[in-house]
Amino acid sequence: MNTISRLTAILILGGLLPNAAADERASDLVQMGAYVASNDMSTSEAFYSALLGRDPVIKLENFVAFDVAGGIFAIAKRDIYAPNSSPGNGAVPYIHSTDLKAVQARIEQITGKDAPEIIIEPGIHILKVVDPEGQLVEFFTLIR
Repeated sequence: MNTISRLTAILILGGLLPNAAADERASDLVQMGAYVASNDMSTSEAFYSALLGRDPVIKLENFVAFDVAGGIFAIAKRDIYAPNSSPGNGAVPYIHSTDLKAVQARIEQITGKDAPEIIIEPGIHILKVVDPEGQLVEFFTLIR
């Protein structure tokens, strides 16, 4: 397992383990969210609606958000929310999935191309997807 994969696994596993002390100290923190910046909101919305298999819960002209397992995954208009960013460079959103093969199938249906292979590593399987603007999004399944 390479260093980045180990770090990803540690962060993912650490985020899934209960931490009552942290919850008490940060009781004002109620939901995790992440967004990707987009130059083309309609293309991004269509892509992520199909990929996530759901409609947005928030749909504004410059911000579209999906409920994913109680957290918010959003698309934000690049020139407003991240004006100095470039496509494909930014945080990498990662989403826990119980069925990476189903995500692969949706990618093939959406793009009409072969989906990336699932990366098999001890304790974690990862599917790396690139959206229409070059943004990397990772789906993972923990293997126990």
